[in-house]
Amino acid sequence: MKKAMTVLSAIVAAICMISCGNTAADQQHSVTEANKQVMEQFIRFINTGDRTLGESILSPDVIFYAPTSAEPLHGFEGYIAVLDMMRGAMPDVQWKAEEFIAEGDKVMIRFTMSGTQTQPFMGMPATGKPVRVTAMNIYELKDGKIIREHGLPDLFTMLQQLGAIPAPAPQQNQQK
Repeated sequence: MKKAMTVLSAIVAAICMISCGNTAADQQHSVTEANKQVMEQFIRFINTGDRTLGESILSPDVIFYAPTSAEPLHGFEGYIAVLDMMRGAMPDVQWKAEEFIAEGDKVMIRFTMSGTQTQPFMGMPATGKPVRVTAMNIYELKDGKIIREHGLPDLFTMLQQLGAIPAPAPQQNQQK
């Protein structure tokens, strides 16, 4: 009887350890999945400019680090200002998520951004040229809302495609 109780206790302890471990893992997984869903809504927001959708997923105190501004932008209106600048210069601009990496409250997305510059952009007159560049953005979320973004678009390539910066000449294969 004592041996049976010892075996039973060991089984109960093992089940508890497994289920307790899974609970933490399950919670982490559910936070990560919830954040991915927020980011899917975010992509719809930036592709449409739908302010109502944006307000539902961006914290009112969101901080946005953009290469177009020396200082971080704050709040929903700061975020909208950058989005409006991009959409104003390239009304057809679209972001496509190519890769998601998510862990806990952080999400990293590799985007392909494409559009046609039909209006002035960063002091440059409209070129009518299409652009297609990569952007790597890191987001922090809290309670289902984005509280911080570090936006890292490849502005160098974008400016090359728009003709503002000359593209480097292809290197010739030199043999000696």
